[in-house]
Amino acid sequence: MSRAITITHQLIEEGISARAHFQVWWALCNLALPKYESTMNNLGYVDFFHASDSGHYKLFFLALSKIFDRGDSRVAGISELKKALEAEGKVNIALRISEELEPIEPLVKRVLAIRNRTIVHNEHSMPRRKVYKVNGITPNQIRLVIDTVCATINRAARDQGITNTIFESDRMERATLGMLEKLDRWNA
Repeated sequence: MSRAITITHQLIEEGISARAHFQVWWALCNLALPKYESTMNNLGYVDFFHASDSGHYKLFFLALSKIFDRGDSRVAGISELKKALEAEGKVNIALRISEELEPIEPLVKRVLAIRNRTIVHNEHSMPRRKVYKVNGITPNQIRLVIDTVCATINRAARDQGITNTIFESDRMERATLGMLEKLDRWNA
């Protein structure tokens, strides 16, 4: 297996992680409210939902930071994929990756700043709303980063003959809301 294919498989895994954790977090913290708020605050589950909120939030930022990490050649990120593709004579795929990701580069820098300020290092316990405001990014823009990089990884994977790629739907949001609906009915 070539180095580019190995890195692509790792990026697919991180893309799945970023999209899945973002969708679960979004469903729990936005789509589920206020409809399922009383279910989520049920004493039997409230700790689970608090842990899920925090955990999924951190995990999608960590997955994105692994995808976009540039500082270490040991990391299987986008920059190393482009180098591996170029070394294997697949310059056109590497160039297309750069072209597709260039429009979101300013947002990527903001995502990585959030990761550095609140996920890996606590900057005096800066609350999330302030982090978004200070870094000038919204959850919808974070979703745009995830959607763009996942589509780019999928195209690069298909160009290399990889068919098992990152899911392209909102299935994690639907699954989360479906679980909440069942819990809500069970508690009624």
